[in-house]
Amino acid sequence: MARKSIFLMAYLILALGPVKAAACAGHLYLDPDKMGFFGGAMVRMAGLAPPEPIFELEHVEMAKAVVGEESEIVVEFARPFFSKDVRLTVSGTENIKILDEDFPLDERAGTVRIRFEALDSGFETMRFTVSGQHKGETVREFGRIYISSDDKVDAQDETLQVSGR
Repeated sequence: MARKSIFLMAYLILALGPVKAAACAGHLYLDPDKMGFFGGAMVRMAGLAPPEPIFELEHVEMAKAVVGEESEIVVEFARPFFSKDVRLTVSGTENIKILDEDFPLDERAGTVRIRFEALDSGFETMRFTVSGQHKGETVREFGRIYISSDDKVDAQDETLQVSGR
């Protein structure tokens, strides 16, 4: 009996282990753009790369905000020619007040200015949902920005510049 239970426990661990690893599949994907033409093509064909997004959003990954002051984030978007009824919906965690939550994306490409206010200091998240019709199917894609809010702004923060290389 003990032998059967040990065998059953080992089987369950081996069977459910990959399921836990699949939960972090977003971290395991390879970036085919950094592998050259042939290597990138092989990674895409093998299914080791995430699918290309249909609606493209470009925005900062992290922003700073001052508690009680209105701030703004600019999001650039592009959508395919044959898409319709495309909307950008913005939501935030409990300490972020989004002033404009819903944006219709009528143009093929452009920018959207999202105004928000931080209610308390700390680290918060702003989530994006882009939904619309593309080739007869309803498509939803997601994005997020992390927001660091503080009670005051140091004089050094305004003069600091970061150069990415």
